[in-house]
Amino acid sequence: MKWNTHDADVYLNAKEYIDTAVIPLISVQLGDQFKSAVSKGEFTVLLAEELERQLKGRVYLFPPYTYLEADEKSARDLAAVKEMAEKHFRHTVFLTTDERWKQTLKDEQKLLWIPALPLEHMKDSLKQKLLDDQIEQILNILLQYWNS
Repeated sequence: MKWNTHDADVYLNAKEYIDTAVIPLISVQLGDQFKSAVSKGEFTVLLAEELERQLKGRVYLFPPYTYLEADEKSARDLAAVKEMAEKHFRHTVFLTTDERWKQTLKDEQKLLWIPALPLEHMKDSLKQKLLDDQIEQILNILLQYWNS
């Protein structure tokens, strides 16, 4: 399920089955890190959308949380988002390619950090293979969350 009105209606009619909120974390940067930030964000969004596609009916994909710095202020904002989401979803998962979140949210057990892979010059078939491999790892982690 995605953040749109059609899927919102579906969620409202079947929310007992949709127990996981997935929130991508996307860095917004200009200057020297601009292209790297765009590439990492693109990869994160592709992963999140593929995860949603494979787990439709079990996860709800939130719009990306965009931030300037992976700092304490952003961490407080994420805590508020998580608190809101946990009133409606059993699990709230943050998905990111920004390694700074591993330190900033070191106590957050449902932070999925995935190393970004530069996809811009790859063939579509190779992109899909890499995404599938990453999704398989994420699915294994989600299964552990769901079984605990």
